[in-house]
Amino acid sequence: MNKVFNDETLKLARNYLGLSQKDFASRLSVSQALISNIEKSRKPLTEELVVKLKNEFGNYFFNQNIEEPLLKVYYRASATIAKKFTDLFEARLKIIANNINSLLELVEIQDNRIPKKDLEDFELDAEYLAREIREYFGLGNSPIKDLVRLLERNGVIIHFFEYDFISSQNKSFDGVSFYISGVPVILINNKIQGARKMFTLAHELGHLIMHNHIDFIFEKDRDTEKEANIFASEFIAPKRALRGEFSRLTIEKLFSLKSYWKLSVSALLYKAKEMTLSPDQYRRWITRLAPYRRHEPYDIDVSSPLLLRRMIEVAENDFNSKNEFLDYLGLSNELFNEIYSVNQIDDKTKLRIVI
Repeated sequence: MNKVFNDETLKLARNYLGLSQKDFASRLSVSQALISNIEKSRKPLTEELVVKLKNEFGNYFFNQNIEEPLLKVYYRASATIAKKFTDLFEARLKIIANNINSLLELVEIQDNRIPKKDLEDFELDAEYLAREIREYFGLGNSPIKDLVRLLERNGVIIHFFEYDFISSQNKSFDGVSFYISGVPVILINNKIQGARKMFTLAHELGHLIMHNHIDFIFEKDRDTEKEANIFASEFIAPKRALRGEFSRLTIEKLFSLKSYWKLSVSALLYKAKEMTLSPDQYRRWITRLAPYRRHEPYDIDVSSPLLLRRMIEVAENDFNSKNEFLDYLGLSNELFNEIYSVNQIDDKTKLRIVI
């Protein structure tokens, strides 16, 4: 690798650290104007600056090209979220997308079998489309035993991230999905409860199918987040399979249904409201279950992702050392561990990865 540096990587490094241009410049003992000019490609990124960041980011972080993921919905954006935190998250997202793109040069994974649909072809009925996708996967009216494995077998790369600046309660960062080199990717906050993980996986699957691949602008009155929520709820637990389940409802029955369908009690109650409960009955149930709003008991288990971990292991075997592999990814060991430590697992379940 040569010493031609990519100006874009300086801003990526700054955002990864969560620093303003002023603070970043102070840390590097240079002027803010210099940082600004490099980020705007008015001045080149020099080896002198790279040397100051090399230990933290790796030997070749600043040599790499940055592949932008095809991303239509970054996360559940909110005006109340400080830009610092969105920058921190997006920097990690870009690094993961770039690494996946590099890994795909070395390993062959399952073909992408996630269908791409235009919801307008289904009269904007996300519920109907969810039932169609259940049939496509051969699920019938049965619960989904293992959504992570189902998606991975169909070519979706999944990563459960765990970053200090994102809490379990910040729903704006529950999950994100995108395509990189035509491969679907879903990232999920590992801190959230299992039932919420399940729903977020299905929510992001809905985005991959209905939204993230489409090149036109949606109509202003389209609420893509609501569409993905409707899709997720019906995909996990179709209404036709729940008929009669909400009669003579008790707390014990709700938690039994949660265990069976892997859908949170709050989501089940919302479905019950749509099917059988009156508005007054629904309000009473919500009040009764208010103590469980932040942390529902009797959580469900969700499998840890394996595909990305296997890709990393197979790719690493192509190199003489771990350091050589990290140089290929353009990461320091510290960055690699911070981004991928959740995937350091011992589960030996095999997935088909062909070199």
